[in-house]
Amino acid sequence: MNKLGALCFYQFKLQLRDYVNMFFVVAFPVLMFIIFGSILDGLLHYDGISNAIDYLLPSYIPIVITNTAVLIFGTLLVNHKEHNFFIKYKLLGFKPVHVAFALFFSVLIFQFLGIAALILTAVLTNDIALPINNLHNVLIIMITINIFQFALAFFLSTVFNKSAVYQTVALIIFYFQMFLGGMTFPPEMFTETITKMTEIFNPIIHGLYVIRGVWVEGKSILDFPLEMMILLGVSCGLLVLGSKLFNWNSLNTK
Repeated sequence: MNKLGALCFYQFKLQLRDYVNMFFVVAFPVLMFIIFGSILDGLLHYDGISNAIDYLLPSYIPIVITNTAVLIFGTLLVNHKEHNFFIKYKLLGFKPVHVAFALFFSVLIFQFLGIAALILTAVLTNDIALPINNLHNVLIIMITINIFQFALAFFLSTVFNKSAVYQTVALIIFYFQMFLGGMTFPPEMFTETITKMTEIFNPIIHGLYVIRGVWVEGKSILDFPLEMMILLGVSCGLLVLGSKLFNWNSLNTK
């Protein structure tokens, strides 16, 4: 257990040294919030009742989650497979699943720092109210979104074995989710056709519906049964497919 903890800490230190990832996980969402927060300050949401800026923070949190899961974790996993890092760690007594967990855990901490910086910025610059009384529902949907994004990254890492190829595909999927998942442009801006297509081919928009509902409107995740079922159902499907394609035994013999 101590060895696994040391491995997790080592991987986290490596993440802190990657200044490009640090920028896009911590600084970039903060800068986006400051810029768009100043634009939306004082404006009403599409419902004509709520403040538009109240929806900005819960829309940006999935950006941090998607970035850390699909771009960072997935790239690290593929990179470790491509360069046989699992074999090197095996010589130190670590199984591939231990290394994968260390990568996952270090990225999760990295994600927490990004979300914390985003929330702190929102509170200090725009006095955004936090859903303290509905925190359990917020945490559940954040965990659900994490499960979906990490399942997606795991599946993609089994399909694309070269880190350069994976990064290209992951970037396309990241921006697809960000711009057509309601994270940057609210779904209310979409036409009816685009909304229907997005809800079919971009499951993250269902996570956005839920996190906005529980964060801003004080709803429960039980008010979004279809959205939760879609997210968890797709996640399970991706994990099953990924598990069938991902050959753990080959990592010990390459």
